[in-house]
Amino acid sequence: MQRLTREPAIQRRSYRPEARSCPSCQSTLKRSHILWRKRLITLSGPVQVISWGYRCPKATCGTTAVVYRSTAAAGLHLRKHQFSRAVIVQVGYRRFWYHQTSYELHAWLTQDLGLAVSARQVANLVADFLALLQAAQPAKIRAALQPLKSLVVGLDGMQPAKGDTCLYIVRELQTDVTLCAENLDASADATIRTRVLQPLKALAQELGLPWYGVVSDAQDTIRTAVRSELAGVPHQACQSHCLRAVGARTFQADQTMKKLLKASFRSALKRVEQCIAELPVADLFRPILADYATALRATLLEGGIVPFELGGVHIFDDLTALAASLERCRKKGGLHPCCAAWPKSPIIGSAMPTRWSNSGASANG
Repeated sequence: MQRLTREPAIQRRSYRPEARSCPSCQSTLKRSHILWRKRLITLSGPVQVISWGYRCPKATCGTTAVVYRSTAAAGLHLRKHQFSRAVIVQVGYRRFWYHQTSYELHAWLTQDLGLAVSARQVANLVADFLALLQAAQPAKIRAALQPLKSLVVGLDGMQPAKGDTCLYIVRELQTDVTLCAENLDASADATIRTRVLQPLKALAQELGLPWYGVVSDAQDTIRTAVRSELAGVPHQACQSHCLRAVGARTFQADQTMKKLLKASFRSALKRVEQCIAELPVADLFRPILADYATALRATLLEGGIVPFELGGVHIFDDLTALAASLERCRKKGGLHPCCAAWPKSPIIGSAMPTRWSNSGASANG
């Protein structure tokens, strides 16, 4: 007959209150009953945890009905959750600070720590971590706003695609603390007032902080909501959005120049690279010309960011520098005739040399 194997014994921990005596009559507290008993999965494995409640034994004491409990035991777990708080925090830290995937987290829990965790439980642990962050956020916000004398908030809405919910984020600009973040199905001014601005007004009234100003992207519904809900509070458009709007026409012209530059060089570059590839391996010109071709191809891949990173200007400057380098190389000793196929830009003009001699090239150009 096959014997049934017993489950291996797990570690047991019992917790009692940190206070040893009654604060009212100074009598030694006595054990009363078990507050809770739970099998927790910790970073070191499963543990049986027992939290004891203690009372004052003196019948004449006015605090006899008070049950004293251990705060250390309460910090080990979340109510109605099997995993310890340390496991939840570590999973959330690895997910959002180290950007590990759910598969990597599952491998770390099962292989490195040897815990019995399913893939679905990993997603639940991440959700528990976010719930902990949300629960701790109000205390963090109040502590950060305590030294301030007034509030300066920035309000911005982000919508990934048309038809999706819009995420509104409010930050206190002096402390760079996120005050709230709300997903709104509708971006109407009434929704912004009730879901975003009214909770902020309640928080400012609770802390006794006056409003100094609001900064936003000048969205029409945001302007209407701020004007009606925060009457008299200065409202300024975000400088980044203003510069982006002002620089849109400049950036569009730069994009046109960038496309023209790329089109004038890209077709001829293939012919130059083919000529270089046909050179003998021992040819002294080959590595020098290959470096120039690689630099030109990398230059044509440059992009831009509104409003100040103008890709066309960068490409123009880099092509001009390459043209000057090729010209110096030509004057010092010339280049291989295969470079006669080198493109000539209609914008840069004759900056890219098209006349080559048959004498040796110098690598110091």
